Amino acid sequence: MSRYTVNGAPWAIGRDVSDCKSSAEVMHKAGLDFIVDKCDLMARMPFGVKRNNIVNEIAGEFSKDGHIFRELVGFYATYRADTAVPLGLVKDKYQVVQNSEAFKFFDDAIGEGMARWDKAGIIGDGRMIYLSAKLPVETRVGDDLIDNYLVFSNSHDGTSSVNIMFTPIRVICTNMLNSGLKSADAYIRIRHTESAKQKLQRGAEILRIACKHATTVQEYYNALLKVKMSDREVMEYLANLQLTEKERELLLDYDKDNGYKKLILRDYRTMEVTGVSQRKANTIANMFEYYCDGIGQKHVAGTAWGAYNAVTGFYCNVANLEGEKRTFSLLYGGANSNMLKALNSANLILNAA
Repeated sequence: MSRYTVNGAPWAIGRDVSDCKSSAEVMHKAGLDFIVDKCDLMARMPFGVKRNNIVNEIAGEFSKDGHIFRELVGFYATYRADTAVPLGLVKDKYQVVQNSEAFKFFDDAIGEGMARWDKAGIIGDGRMIYLSAKLPVETRVGDDLIDNYLVFSNSHDGTSSVNIMFTPIRVICTNMLNSGLKSADAYIRIRHTESAKQKLQRGAEILRIACKHATTVQEYYNALLKVKMSDREVMEYLANLQLTEKERELLLDYDKDNGYKKLILRDYRTMEVTGVSQRKANTIANMFEYYCDGIGQKHVAGTAWGAYNAVTGFYCNVANLEGEKRTFSLLYGGANSNMLKALNSANLILNAA
């Protein structure tokens, strides 16, 4: 039995909405049915010598506490109408896509024998909201069962589009897996522009695309399962995900035969010579420990699939991130980028096999 615990899917902190029948029910139950609006911005300019200190009241300017407040032309703030909390800075062309608009399109894809709502939640007071839906297709990689989800997100701070993300989850350990070798392969992105609402009328089509995508990814994962890797090759694979080119060169120059093993053992002299930090060495060592003893690893160790899952398992079940930080990192941030890098490195091994 593994000493590790399952931390759940990245969106585990969300509200359970699996009993909902429509996006309107989801929005209400999860508290996502708030309205977002835009408002003008005023720049707080300090009075000063040799500055334009004239207050143009006709243009709406005013002074207070030693500052002139002038309109910031071409920029706006988004805010929650119910709480009056500012969310982000946006430009003229930015169009607010209300949560109800962003997800209503998928109502025709939810139903008996089809996809079903799963979890929904809020990140950063409403700067981003997300909800997941489980697809009506399960895939297998050897003996591993993979559940397939769509994760929808809508941002209100100007940092991202309406995103629809294809997200496989390895059931035994709830590792989130990458569904493409490029970040763009895992997403459908709809920008906050005037055409957004038209592009969102594609629920049933997106469901068909996602189910086909799940089948394609299953074939790729099974190919990784067939590629054999020794412990030494896994050590090298995991270490190279973290090391810079210079650090790799110094490591091989120092000890070509046993350098990677020494690094995973956190040998002080090896770290000193190569300049690898204690934090980086800990990450590599923890990934290899998870490879050997992680949840669901025993029957996939010795394969490229097992090596890749050592990385996903580390970020999903070991890395010290909780709550909103964990959700954001796994879905959109640093953990997601590092897992994508791991999949691409595994692909190089697959192509060389």
